[in-house]
Amino acid sequence: MRLAASAVGTAIVISVATIGSAEAGHFGCHGRAVECYEKVKLPDVYATQARSVVVRPGYSQVVTTPPVVVNRAEKVLVSPGRWHERHSPAVYGTRAERVLVAPASRSYSEIPAVTRRVERTVVVQPGSVRWQHSRGLFGREKLCKVRTPAVVKTVAHDVVVSPARRVAHDTPAIYRTVHRPVVIQQAGVSRSYQAPMYANVVRPVVIRPATQRIITHAPVVGVVHERVKVRDGGYGWARSGRGLFDH
Repeated sequence: MRLAASAVGTAIVISVATIGSAEAGHFGCHGRAVECYEKVKLPDVYATQARSVVVRPGYSQVVTTPPVVVNRAEKVLVSPGRWHERHSPAVYGTRAERVLVAPASRSYSEIPAVTRRVERTVVVQPGSVRWQHSRGLFGREKLCKVRTPAVVKTVAHDVVVSPARRVAHDTPAIYRTVHRPVVIQQAGVSRSYQAPMYANVVRPVVIRPATQRIITHAPVVGVVHERVKVRDGGYGWARSGRGLFDH
Protein backbone atom coordinates (compact mmCIF):
# COMPACT_ATOMS: atom_id res chain seq x y z
CA MET A 1 0.00 0.00 0.00
CA ARG A 2 2.86 2.35 0.71
CA LEU A 3 4.39 1.66 -2.73
CA ALA A 4 1.09 2.44 -4.46
CA ALA A 5 0.71 5.76 -2.68
CA SER A 6 4.22 6.77 -3.65
CA ALA A 7 3.54 5.95 -7.31
CA VAL A 8 0.39 8.11 -7.35
CA GLY A 9 2.26 11.03 -5.88
CA THR A 10 5.00 10.75 -8.51
CA ALA A 11 2.50 10.62 -11.40
CA ILE A 12 0.90 13.86 -10.31
CA VAL A 13 4.26 15.64 -10.22
CA ILE A 14 5.34 14.48 -13.80
CA SER A 15 4.43 16.93 -16.58
CA VAL A 16 4.82 16.88 -20.36
CA ALA A 17 7.93 19.03 -20.15
CA THR A 18 9.71 16.51 -17.94
CA ILE A 19 8.85 13.39 -19.94
CA GLY A 20 12.19 13.52 -21.79
CA SER A 21 14.09 12.81 -18.60
CA ALA A 22 12.18 9.58 -17.84
CA GLU A 23 12.55 6.25 -19.66
CA ALA A 24 9.64 5.32 -22.00
CA GLY A 25 7.35 2.41 -21.05
CA HIS A 26 6.92 0.76 -17.72
CA PHE A 27 10.59 -0.22 -17.42
CA GLY A 28 12.85 2.06 -15.40
CA CYS A 29 9.92 4.04 -13.95
CA HIS A 30 9.54 4.29 -10.14
CA GLY A 31 5.99 3.53 -9.25
CA ARG A 32 3.02 3.25 -11.54
CA ALA A 33 3.33 5.27 -14.84
CA VAL A 34 0.24 7.11 -16.05
CA GLU A 35 1.57 7.79 -19.64
CA CYS A 36 4.83 6.61 -21.22
CA TYR A 37 6.89 7.63 -24.27
CA GLU A 38 9.86 5.99 -25.92
CA LYS A 39 12.54 7.28 -28.28
CA VAL A 40 12.10 5.83 -31.80
CA LYS A 41 13.72 6.39 -35.24
CA LEU A 42 11.53 8.53 -37.43
CA PRO A 43 11.33 7.71 -41.21
CA ASP A 44 12.63 10.06 -43.88
CA VAL A 45 10.06 12.37 -45.42
CA TYR A 46 9.71 12.09 -49.25
CA ALA A 47 7.67 14.07 -51.73
CA THR A 48 6.87 13.69 -55.45
CA GLN A 49 8.37 16.49 -57.52
CA ALA A 50 7.60 17.19 -61.21
CA ARG A 51 10.53 18.06 -63.48
CA SER A 52 10.49 19.08 -67.15
CA VAL A 53 12.73 17.08 -69.48
CA VAL A 54 13.44 17.36 -73.20
CA VAL A 55 12.14 14.19 -74.88
CA ARG A 56 13.27 15.23 -78.36
CA PRO A 57 15.42 18.31 -79.03
CA GLY A 58 14.35 20.80 -81.62
CA TYR A 59 15.81 20.46 -85.10
CA SER A 60 15.68 21.97 -88.56
CA GLN A 61 14.74 19.96 -91.65
CA VAL A 62 15.60 20.91 -95.20
CA VAL A 63 12.78 19.93 -97.59
CA THR A 64 13.76 19.82 -101.25
CA THR A 65 11.08 20.17 -103.90
CA PRO A 66 12.22 18.47 -107.13
CA PRO A 67 12.17 20.44 -110.37
CA VAL A 68 9.26 20.15 -112.78
CA VAL A 69 10.58 18.64 -116.00
CA VAL A 70 8.68 17.88 -119.19
CA ASN A 71 9.86 16.08 -122.31
CA ARG A 72 9.90 18.04 -125.56
CA ALA A 73 10.43 16.42 -129.00
CA GLU A 74 12.86 18.11 -131.39
CA LYS A 75 14.04 17.23 -134.90
CA VAL A 76 17.83 17.17 -135.00
CA LEU A 77 20.34 16.44 -137.74
CA VAL A 78 22.08 13.19 -137.02
CA SER A 79 24.28 12.87 -140.09
CA PRO A 80 24.69 15.35 -143.01
CA GLY A 81 24.51 14.23 -146.61
CA ARG A 82 27.79 13.21 -148.23
CA TRP A 83 29.37 11.28 -151.08
CA HIS A 84 31.11 8.00 -150.48
CA GLU A 85 33.76 6.42 -152.66
CA ARG A 86 34.09 2.71 -152.42
CA HIS A 87 37.27 1.15 -153.69
CA SER A 88 36.79 -2.43 -154.69
CA PRO A 89 40.05 -4.38 -154.63
CA ALA A 90 40.80 -7.02 -157.16
CA VAL A 91 39.33 -10.39 -156.36
CA TYR A 92 41.74 -13.27 -156.60
CA GLY A 93 41.06 -16.93 -156.57
CA THR A 94 42.94 -20.17 -156.96
CA ARG A 95 42.82 -22.78 -159.66
CA ALA A 96 43.68 -26.35 -158.86
CA GLU A 97 45.95 -28.21 -161.26
CA ARG A 98 47.09 -31.83 -161.05
CA VAL A 99 50.79 -32.26 -161.77
CA LEU A 100 52.92 -35.43 -161.98
CA VAL A 101 55.45 -35.71 -159.19
CA ALA A 102 56.81 -39.25 -159.81
CA PRO A 103 55.94 -41.69 -162.68
CA ALA A 104 54.78 -45.25 -162.12
CA SER A 105 57.52 -47.85 -161.57
CA ARG A 106 57.96 -51.61 -161.02
CA SER A 107 60.37 -53.36 -158.65
CA TYR A 108 61.04 -57.01 -157.85
CA SER A 109 61.72 -58.88 -154.64
CA GLU A 110 63.02 -62.40 -154.09
CA ILE A 111 61.04 -64.63 -151.77
CA PRO A 112 63.18 -67.57 -150.55
CA ALA A 113 61.92 -71.15 -150.56
CA VAL A 114 60.01 -72.37 -147.53
CA THR A 115 61.22 -75.77 -146.23
CA ARG A 116 60.08 -78.01 -143.42
CA ARG A 117 62.14 -80.61 -141.53
CA VAL A 118 60.59 -84.11 -141.73
CA GLU A 119 61.70 -87.11 -139.67
CA ARG A 120 61.17 -90.76 -140.75
CA THR A 121 62.14 -94.14 -139.40
CA VAL A 122 64.37 -96.38 -141.60
CA VAL A 123 65.37 -100.03 -141.00
CA VAL A 124 69.10 -100.43 -140.59
CA GLN A 125 68.99 -104.16 -140.07
CA PRO A 126 65.81 -106.24 -140.59
CA GLY A 127 64.59 -108.63 -137.89
CA SER A 128 65.46 -112.35 -138.12
CA VAL A 129 64.78 -115.71 -136.47
CA ARG A 130 67.60 -117.99 -135.28
CA TRP A 131 68.09 -121.08 -133.22
CA GLN A 132 69.70 -120.69 -129.88
CA HIS A 133 71.37 -123.69 -128.16
CA SER A 134 71.46 -123.76 -124.33
CA ARG A 135 71.89 -126.22 -121.50
CA GLY A 136 69.45 -126.59 -118.66
CA LEU A 137 69.97 -126.83 -114.92
CA PHE A 138 70.47 -130.60 -114.88
CA GLY A 139 72.70 -130.66 -117.97
CA ARG A 140 69.90 -131.21 -120.42
CA GLU A 141 70.40 -129.52 -123.77
CA LYS A 142 67.78 -127.15 -124.97
CA LEU A 143 67.31 -125.70 -128.47
CA CYS A 144 65.07 -122.59 -128.76
CA LYS A 145 63.93 -120.58 -131.71
CA VAL A 146 64.68 -116.87 -130.92
CA ARG A 147 63.34 -113.89 -132.86
CA THR A 148 65.80 -110.95 -133.26
CA PRO A 149 64.04 -107.54 -133.67
CA ALA A 150 64.89 -105.24 -136.56
CA VAL A 151 67.32 -102.36 -135.95
CA VAL A 152 65.77 -98.95 -136.95
CA LYS A 153 66.81 -95.31 -136.69
CA THR A 154 65.17 -91.90 -137.23
CA VAL A 155 66.46 -89.93 -140.21
CA ALA A 156 65.63 -86.17 -140.60
CA HIS A 157 65.61 -84.33 -143.93
CA ASP A 158 64.22 -81.03 -145.30
CA VAL A 159 61.16 -81.00 -147.55
CA VAL A 160 60.41 -77.97 -149.79
CA VAL A 161 56.95 -76.61 -148.91
CA SER A 162 57.08 -73.57 -151.19
CA PRO A 163 59.80 -73.00 -153.77
CA ALA A 164 61.69 -69.72 -154.11
CA ARG A 165 60.02 -67.13 -156.35
CA ARG A 166 60.36 -63.62 -157.67
CA VAL A 167 57.52 -61.14 -156.98
CA ALA A 168 56.91 -57.93 -158.95
CA HIS A 169 55.81 -54.74 -157.10
CA ASP A 170 54.11 -51.99 -159.09
CA THR A 171 54.33 -48.43 -157.69
CA PRO A 172 51.63 -46.10 -159.09
CA ALA A 173 52.43 -42.65 -160.34
CA ILE A 174 52.35 -39.84 -157.73
CA TYR A 175 50.37 -36.73 -158.51
CA ARG A 176 49.99 -33.50 -156.53
CA THR A 177 47.32 -30.82 -156.67
CA VAL A 178 48.82 -27.35 -157.12
CA HIS A 179 46.73 -24.21 -156.49
CA ARG A 180 47.68 -21.33 -158.75
CA PRO A 181 46.37 -17.74 -158.14
CA VAL A 182 44.10 -16.27 -160.82
CA VAL A 183 42.30 -12.86 -161.07
CA ILE A 184 38.54 -13.29 -160.83
CA GLN A 185 37.56 -9.59 -160.78
CA GLN A 186 39.60 -6.47 -161.51
CA ALA A 187 39.89 -3.61 -158.95
CA GLY A 188 37.43 -0.68 -159.32
CA VAL A 189 35.99 2.52 -157.73
CA SER A 190 32.28 3.23 -157.17
CA ARG A 191 30.58 6.39 -155.80
CA SER A 192 27.34 6.67 -153.84
CA TYR A 193 25.49 9.56 -152.17
CA GLN A 194 24.18 9.26 -148.63
CA ALA A 195 21.23 11.53 -147.84
CA PRO A 196 21.20 13.45 -144.53
CA MET A 197 19.63 11.69 -141.60
CA TYR A 198 17.31 13.34 -139.06
CA ALA A 199 15.89 12.00 -135.85
CA ASN A 200 13.26 13.06 -133.37
CA VAL A 201 14.94 13.50 -130.03
CA VAL A 202 13.01 13.89 -126.80
CA ARG A 203 14.83 16.29 -124.50
CA PRO A 204 13.88 17.15 -120.93
CA VAL A 205 13.02 20.84 -120.34
CA VAL A 206 12.92 22.33 -116.82
CA ILE A 207 9.74 24.35 -116.32
CA ARG A 208 10.26 25.07 -112.67
CA PRO A 209 13.64 24.62 -110.94
CA ALA A 210 14.10 22.73 -107.72
CA THR A 211 13.52 24.64 -104.47
CA GLN A 212 14.52 24.15 -100.85
CA ARG A 213 12.81 25.30 -97.67
CA ILE A 214 13.75 24.88 -94.03
CA ILE A 215 11.19 23.58 -91.51
CA THR A 216 12.02 24.17 -87.85
CA HIS A 217 10.63 21.60 -85.40
CA ALA A 218 10.24 22.71 -81.80
CA PRO A 219 11.62 20.47 -79.05
CA VAL A 220 9.28 17.99 -77.40
CA VAL A 221 9.21 18.57 -73.62
CA GLY A 222 7.78 16.09 -71.12
CA VAL A 223 7.25 15.99 -67.39
CA VAL A 224 9.07 13.48 -65.19
CA HIS A 225 7.79 12.80 -61.67
CA GLU A 226 10.59 12.02 -59.27
CA ARG A 227 10.51 11.09 -55.60
CA VAL A 228 12.88 13.34 -53.62
CA LYS A 229 13.78 13.42 -49.94
CA VAL A 230 12.33 16.48 -48.14
CA ARG A 231 13.59 15.87 -44.63
CA ASP A 232 15.69 13.28 -42.81
CA GLY A 233 13.79 11.23 -40.27
CA GLY A 234 16.08 11.41 -37.20
CA TYR A 235 14.81 10.38 -33.77
CA GLY A 236 11.73 11.49 -31.74
CA TRP A 237 9.47 10.58 -28.83
CA ALA A 238 6.44 8.40 -29.43
CA ARG A 239 3.82 7.16 -27.00
CA SER A 240 4.65 3.60 -26.12
CA GLY A 241 1.37 2.38 -24.53
CA ARG A 242 -1.24 2.85 -21.81
CA GLY A 243 -0.31 3.50 -18.18
CA LEU A 244 -1.54 1.53 -15.26
CA PHE A 245 -4.51 3.87 -14.75
CA ASP A 246 -5.62 4.09 -18.42
CA HIS A 247 -8.71 2.06 -19.22
